[in-house]
Amino acid sequence: MRIPDDVREDIPLTQKLVYLDSAATSLTPRPVVEAMDDYYFNYRANVHRGLHRLSQKATIAYEQAHEKVAAFINAKSNEVFFTKNATEALNHVATCVPQQGDIIVTTELEHHSNFIPWLRLRNKCEVRVVRITSEGMLDMGDFIEKIVGARIVAVTHTSNALGTITPLDEIGKIAREEGALLCVDAAQAAGHTEVDVKKLGADFLAFSAHKGPMGPTGIGVLYAKEEMFKMLPPMIVGGGMVEDVTLERWKEISPPERYEAGTPHIAGAIGLGAAVDYIQTLGVENIHSHEEKLTSHTLKRFGEIAGLTVYGPPHNRAAVISFNMEGLGSHDVAIILDEKGVCIRSGTHCAIPPLHALGIEETARASYHCYNTIEEIDRMADVLTEVRKSLMGTGVIR
Repeated sequence: MRIPDDVREDIPLTQKLVYLDSAATSLTPRPVVEAMDDYYFNYRANVHRGLHRLSQKATIAYEQAHEKVAAFINAKSNEVFFTKNATEALNHVATCVPQQGDIIVTTELEHHSNFIPWLRLRNKCEVRVVRITSEGMLDMGDFIEKIVGARIVAVTHTSNALGTITPLDEIGKIAREEGALLCVDAAQAAGHTEVDVKKLGADFLAFSAHKGPMGPTGIGVLYAKEEMFKMLPPMIVGGGMVEDVTLERWKEISPPERYEAGTPHIAGAIGLGAAVDYIQTLGVENIHSHEEKLTSHTLKRFGEIAGLTVYGPPHNRAAVISFNMEGLGSHDVAIILDEKGVCIRSGTHCAIPPLHALGIEETARASYHCYNTIEEIDRMADVLTEVRKSLMGTGVIR
């Protein structure tokens, strides 16, 4: 089965330009926007805070979103909490779980959101950083050395900077043998490939709605295994997360409400639920297969352009391709492509350590989703080929 052609009809922006920046934020299908509009226009009310019909309908839709997201990652509905984004979710774990003297293992491959929250614990914990190889893969020998005695392992599923897919099966097995908790940043995986918390053996896992799931901005997901509740206090307290309050203490309600104080992003949750429905209709395996073809074609076309360097693993990589062109900075490349109607990312991608590990300061980056086509990649490659010829003609490069 393949991605149906009408996917692009569901996403109006695909008719106006070539969008190759899904690792930052994916485009949103009409059914997602329509689900959010339906809430705003037809049953706009707060959840868990009223008995009138609008509040009841909103509460049902909000709780159904939990159920959809939980099923999406093979979790229980009470193990899924809505956050502002993956960054907030990872900060929740890093703020509330570590104890004085813990050994925490993270990696050089991480997005800043799964690196800085752990790095700032150096005053009370030992933070060990696993190195990457020259191809941008985790040095598993270094990991095996550094995990000894660790209580927490924080690792990305897929690198947003290099497209590296980490060997989580092996990492999870080693972590369990060591007795360490596993916290997974799945921001670049969910919606692009299967994310099954049970298969991964994750104790915690985070992702954002606006990336792979093609949902709204401003809402993310924190998964915590039920056994972890006792060691994960709420990071924010207040309305909606208590069962009783006296002048001396309060009694917290059961998850997920315990971790969702205040009025949540109701429309965002409903939109995320609709986005999960959309992804499920397409089939994650079909999206993954489609992106593999796009990635393979990109590597082929880029390999034909002299002076263009691609970073990251040569094989078994995600649809995230970082590159540089001789004679041009990454921002120059992005601006030139934008002038031709092709949108890519440039800079450090909130992942400076892996770039520095490879001896580079910044890259241009193309990243894909189910709505991208071979023709769009050819358009990007053709522009870059002409840029190369122009640079040679002006004597900037030889």
